Parts: sequence; structure tokens; C-alpha cells
Amino acid sequence: MTDPGLPLVFTQTIDTELTHPKLLLLPKFIREQSAFGQLPGIKMSDIESYSSSGGHYMEFWAGPTRGEFKGLVRVYLERPVRVELRSSTGRDEAFEKQLVNVLLLILQFFEEEVRNSTLYIGFVPGSPKTAQLRSSRSVIRTIFSGNLMTLFLLSILIGIVVFYSLAAFGLEKYAPVALIALMLVLVLSVGRLATLGSPWRITPASREVVIVQHSVPEGMLPQYLGEFRDRIRVAKERVYELFLNCRGEVCAENVADIFAQAGLPARKEDIIVKRIDVYGLVENAAKRFNMPPPAIVISGDPKPNAAATGFTKRLGTMIITMGLLVQLDEDEVEVVVGHELSHLRFGDPIVLFSLVIAEYLARVYLYGQFLGGFFFLYLLGVFWLIFFFGKFLETRADLEAGYIIGRPKVMAEALKKIGFRRLVLEERFLEAGGSKLSEWLRFDPHPPLYFRIQQMESLDLAQPVPHPFLTSIRSVLSGIARSRNVP
Repeated sequence: MTDPGLPLVFTQTIDTELTHPKLLLLPKFIREQSAFGQLPGIKMSDIESYSSSGGHYMEFWAGPTRGEFKGLVRVYLERPVRVELRSSTGRDEAFEKQLVNVLLLILQFFEEEVRNSTLYIGFVPGSPKTAQLRSSRSVIRTIFSGNLMTLFLLSILIGIVVFYSLAAFGLEKYAPVALIALMLVLVLSVGRLATLGSPWRITPASREVVIVQHSVPEGMLPQYLGEFRDRIRVAKERVYELFLNCRGEVCAENVADIFAQAGLPARKEDIIVKRIDVYGLVENAAKRFNMPPPAIVISGDPKPNAAATGFTKRLGTMIITMGLLVQLDEDEVEVVVGHELSHLRFGDPIVLFSLVIAEYLARVYLYGQFLGGFFFLYLLGVFWLIFFFGKFLETRADLEAGYIIGRPKVMAEALKKIGFRRLVLEERFLEAGGSKLSEWLRFDPHPPLYFRIQQMESLDLAQPVPHPFLTSIRSVLSGIARSRNVP
């Protein structure tokens, strides 16, 4: 029960994609999912839900699992979610951070569950083809919208095929030249091939993405995607026309009316409309990096991600997934874009291309004939080394985005949202400490997620580093050294 005499010692907001009716189910979700009524890393008791003139909220007493601090937590079930902590014993900053992290974690799992009963409609005003329902995705575009590391490794495998194909005609001596030419064409054109013919290209004239999120009745999403598909098609085309002719904000009530007219029962409180100036976000970030905006294309992938492809910053392409736009707010999207722009600004594609070519030429002309039966084991080791080198580039890109965009803590929040499942599996999200050695040894160009979050949360904007890449190398090696002491 609320004690109004307790002083407010901490407050923070957490953005969410949940509609208000779904937020009201959050207390029930916490009760069902928490072990013995506890949240991970937090002692809690007396969880209750309330409704007042100030809105709906839940309350519970909480404190760290180890420690004497105890406070009254109030979570307002609104967008954004507002967290208040009241205590008669002052502040406990470590617990406050733990509390927000755990609530963010719970929200991410709840949002993931809610997506199973949510219909998403997205389009680009000014691009009529995006008003149509998506058909199967082009296989070529799928390949060329992947990250450059994948393409480089793919090109090595293609090189093996090229070599044996030419060897069949006695032309194996031309294989190195053929492979290098193939890789050069691939890397030079990958960015443009990713956007070729795509109606989801973002330009100064078609700069926005509109996403309509409709919470459908529980268990009815398969029916919507099957039996109601024609109704969804009609509703999407009408909503597209509505936004095309309206430059201001369009409220959920207008969209709900269109859904109802198309035979899709909808209440305005079950609909969220996001209108995102994607070109503006990328353009603003590019200005901070003192570079022109790359080509931009939206991928229908529901996973939150972004990737920069292309050989140079003038031939670069930014691929942003629909999942990123749904799950992150605009500030978080901008810092993720900044990370990818750092890759283009520093010519990471050229660096990786040069590494792959140097290794290939050395293998062909110096020591390849000595590998014998160890050839595939050698390739496995080379792949791992390329991935490991990628950790330096990814750490530097984080560092650059943190300093240049100027919001490293926003980057940390974005990483938590994008990788919350991995953080739980690594048990790095809820406990202080370093990353485990096994997390550093994966075939992954990214450092452990927990390491990246710690780097961003501890970044001091008042003391920029003079050599980001050298600093990144030292940070990665230091992180690996500390990992030996992590159980």
C-alpha cells in the first residue's frame, strides 16, 4: 500500500512499443514469470496494481538481494513507462541501476510475447509499391544486404569453386586473378545491389517510414494473416492514402476507423502509429561524421539491426531493418546508425578487403602447397582471425558513435534492447563483472554484448581519445585479460 510520506529519491522513464491495454497486463506477466514472486537480482514483496486519477500503476517494495536498502517502487503503466523509487534511507545508485535494467529486461520479454498477437503494417509515403503487401523477398537482395564480413567469407568459398572450375580446364594459374576480380566487383557493387529496384529506398523526397502497430485479439493473428489477408491489403492501401495526403500527425483513431471499414475490428487504444523521418536521422548522423548520407534502404526483417555495406563512404549503403524502427526510439536508432557510419568513414570495407586479398595471395604463392590435409582447418583458423580482427573495428565503431553522436548511454540502452536474450543467456545483464573468455572466442566480429554496454556506460565525453582504433585494441585485449577471472 502506498506510503505518501516516503521521499522520492529516483525516477526514470523507459520507452516501450506496448499499447496502453497491453501495459495494463504487465503486473500479471511479472507475477506469472517471476520465480516465487521475485525479479532476478531484486528482493520484492507486496506487488499490487492501482488505478487513480493519475493513471494506472503497480507498486512493490524492493531492495537488492544482498544489502539492507529497501524502497517503494511505483511503475506507471503508460507510454513511456515511468519508474519512481521512494525511500526513507536515501539513494542506492547500484540498486537503482539494477532496478531499471531488470524492468527493461522484463519489458523486452513482455514486448516479445505481445508481438505474437500484433499486426504490423509499414510503408514509405511517396513510394506506392510499399503500400502493397510484401511478397517473398528477393534472394539476391537478401544476400547483398548482409554484412560485409559475411560477403568476404562467402567470396573465399566462391574462390575455392573458381579455382577448381578453372583447374578442370588447365587454367588454374589464372584462378587468383579471377578471384580478386570477382571479389573487387562484389565489394564495389554490394551497396548498390542491395537497393537495386527496391521500393523501400529512402530518399530526400521519400524520407519517412510509417509503421502501424495493431494489437489483435489473443490467438487471432494467424487468422489475420490468412483469412483476413485481403482485408489487410485494403486497409494498408487506404492508410497509405491517408498518410500521403496528410503531412501532419495522424491519430490512431483515424487508422482504427479505416481498419474497421475494411472489416478488421480495431479500437484506437489498440493502435500505435509511428512516423519516422529515417532520412533525417541518417542525414543528421552523417553531418556529425562530416560525410554525405549513404544510400538508405529498409529491410522487412523483424529483427532489430542495421548494416553498412559498400566499398567507400560515397558508394555506401545503409540497411535498416523494420524491427529496429519498431523496437527502438529515434535517439536509439540514430546512435545505431552512427555506429554503421563509423564503419564507412574509416573504410572498414577496404581494410577487410585488403586483409582477405593479402591472405589469399600469400596462401596461393607462398605456403598453400604445404597445407595438405590441414587446408580446411587452416581456413577455419583464418575465418576466426578475421572475425577476431573485426572485434577491434566494432569496438572502434561503438567508441566513434558514442563520442560523435554524443549519447553513449543511449547506445548502451539500444544494445540492451537489441541483445536482451543474449544478455540473459550470458548472465551478464543482471550481475556486475566482466565477460567470459568463451564469449570472446566465438565466430563473431562483435565483442561480447556486456563488454560493449560497459564501454558505453563508462564513456567520458569530456575526455575524447586521440586514437580511437588504438584505444579499441587496448580495450579488447584488456577485456580478454579480465575474462580469465570471470567464472
